[in-house]
Amino acid sequence: MPNFIIDLNIMPRDSVLDPQGEAIENSLRNISGLDATEFKVGKKITFKIRAANRIKCSEIVIKLCKKLLVNEVIEKYTFKINDEKN
Repeated sequence: MPNFIIDLNIMPRDSVLDPQGEAIENSLRNISGLDATEFKVGKKITFKIRAANRIKCSEIVIKLCKKLLVNEVIEKYTFKINDEKN
């Protein structure tokens, strides 16, 4: 059974206040010459899954996200499945 490497990105939903993003923006106000706004701070999680194929792997990732890794009320997620290089 092959191993897959998962790159999971979790971000706050657009409708949710992001205090870390706000803190970055507030700090930038003290640095002249920079015009960057709308920061969102999220999480990146990388892990391995052993599964029969990519479809089964995807099903496992979604189950992990829904049951453990993501609070879908305030967060959204995307993931990429990569083949493990031997």
